[in-house]
Amino acid sequence: MAEQIPDGGSGLLQEIFSSRLRAAVLSQMLPRPHLRYSLTDLSRLLDLPISSLQHECYKLERLGLIESRRLGNTRRYRVVTESSFYAPLARLVSAAIGPEATLKAGLEAVTGLDAAFLAGDPAQRANGPTRLVLIGEVPLEEIDAIQERAIIAVNGAAETVETVFYRQDDWQERIAQNSAYVMSLLNGPLIELVGAPTGAS
Repeated sequence: MAEQIPDGGSGLLQEIFSSRLRAAVLSQMLPRPHLRYSLTDLSRLLDLPISSLQHECYKLERLGLIESRRLGNTRRYRVVTESSFYAPLARLVSAAIGPEATLKAGLEAVTGLDAAFLAGDPAQRANGPTRLVLIGEVPLEEIDAIQERAIIAVNGAAETVETVFYRQDDWQERIAQNSAYVMSLLNGPLIELVGAPTGAS
């Protein structure tokens, strides 16, 4: 349960932004809300001592921004995506590290994903939605979650990102057939996020 912070919200902002270590934890976790981290994981990734991270995670959990669960012998932390602060803070991190890094983070360790790329320029929204192309055997519920993370990454609304999903054999078949739609995805502005669009196996 998040602690109520007085001062019309200024106390909460001070709590969130008062520590360099806290910022490091949030920068790692907010773009990757689908992943759970142990203190050992965070220590290795951030090159910070476990004792300090334990204190910061306690603070963030008290604020309701992350939550922990014991899995086996390890306590693992994840972002509370239901928090009203999740999306604004995730957008702030995305603005700091850039949409490409945020998109790559949001695709880390996604089950069954062979390749992913962004087709179109997120900055040119007048030209229609940016398409996030996923190739592989990704569970449908995960595709919805990826779509939500992509919208945050490009700081857009729901209509600014369209997720397109192909199973690997369908994708290769459409490339072999020179599908006009697939060729339009491959021949425009393109940012590779996972694997290679035409070379994934």
